[in-house]
Amino acid sequence: MDAVALPWKAEASALRGLRVLIVEDSYVVARAIQSLLEEIGMVVVGPVASSTDAERLLVECSPELAIVDIHLKGEKSFHLIDRLHGAGIPVLAMSGMASHTTVASAAAVLQKPFSGSDLLAALGRIFAASRPAAA
Repeated sequence: MDAVALPWKAEASALRGLRVLIVEDSYVVARAIQSLLEEIGMVVVGPVASSTDAERLLVECSPELAIVDIHLKGEKSFHLIDRLHGAGIPVLAMSGMASHTTVASAAAVLQKPFSGSDLLAALGRIFAASRPAAA
């Protein structure tokens, strides 16, 4: 058994069935994220490589979470992250630049490169924090 798979179990069960928007301009990175999330039962919206396409999917598909690369080809995605946040959608921002350790509207920032377990743990924390507390 894959030793890395065990920590994913709790995050994976909590995330199963959630719609997640992926905004990433690297095809290889986007497909790797998509494959991992679909493997644990998440419903992937996209992936898309631009803020314009992400805005369209936001309206069409009503994602519940979003994973957004900060640096897209020819643009930064801060406006998109703010828009998603304003719509009540928690955002996991990704960046390969150490200067982006915080993004005001993002629920979390994940530094590239990261592992699948890092991604799932971050999404699990975001989802847990975004759920209303039990009464």
